Amino acid sequence: MKKVFGYLRVSGKGQLDGDGFDRQRETIEKFCATKGFFIPAGGWFEEKAVSGTVEHGDRPAVTEMLSRMGPGTADTFIVERADRLARDLMVSELLIEEARKSNVVIFEAASDTCLTNSDDPTRVMIRQMLGVLAQWEKNNLVRKLRAARERIRREHGRCEGRKSWEELSPYNLQVASKIVSWIELGGVNDDGCEGPRERSFSGIARYLTNHNVPSPGGLDKKWSRSNVFDVYHRMIEKSRKPKQHPTGCDKRLLPAGMGDLVMPQP
Repeated sequence: MKKVFGYLRVSGKGQLDGDGFDRQRETIEKFCATKGFFIPAGGWFEEKAVSGTVEHGDRPAVTEMLSRMGPGTADTFIVERADRLARDLMVSELLIEEARKSNVVIFEAASDTCLTNSDDPTRVMIRQMLGVLAQWEKNNLVRKLRAARERIRREHGRCEGRKSWEELSPYNLQVASKIVSWIELGGVNDDGCEGPRERSFSGIARYLTNHNVPSPGGLDKKWSRSNVFDVYHRMIEKSRKPKQHPTGCDKRLLPAGMGDLVMPQP
């Protein structure tokens, strides 16, 4: 049996826990079984969260794989589909040309196509058409995702990126909601009891710190005036856009003396 390598690639970090690698590996293994190929231990190369438009010289896995190929190891590697090799026609053609110069053979498992065979004009045309289709599919997907993100931003104010402190848990949101209530409707007294008097950011920060409420800076950090200020203004900004927030929070999860922070259930 002939020894070959397997090359796998997923584009985004969100795909690392999906079935992308498993699906590609299964397709390649079935292809190898029909061809009499086998992939040895250490013969799988996974490109994790690397776009198909990145040139092969900037891909760690493909660079390592090509450096290990040659006499005594393997001169062939398999990809599930041409779009796993690249999602850009020029990137794909440059990688294939580099492989041909090094006498490396590339097979696409899904269609049983030798991507490095340039002797047959028809095969070259098919390979380049696969590259064009991969690039079109990628660009079309990017366009759809961009439109979806813009729609979500219009409806909810944000779509992606790091979550704010109050979005990390229902408990944080309850605290943030109460901060708005204190500032808008009344503050807290110096003895720590809820009251309608003081509305300063500093006073609220002291109250939260005294009641051991975890701050945006961390569990062991005190609340500061700027913490309260930032939470308040983010909540006010979000209130200007229609958005559903989770409100449920188990009162037993609150620190002692903070039961009054729980907002009423709708």
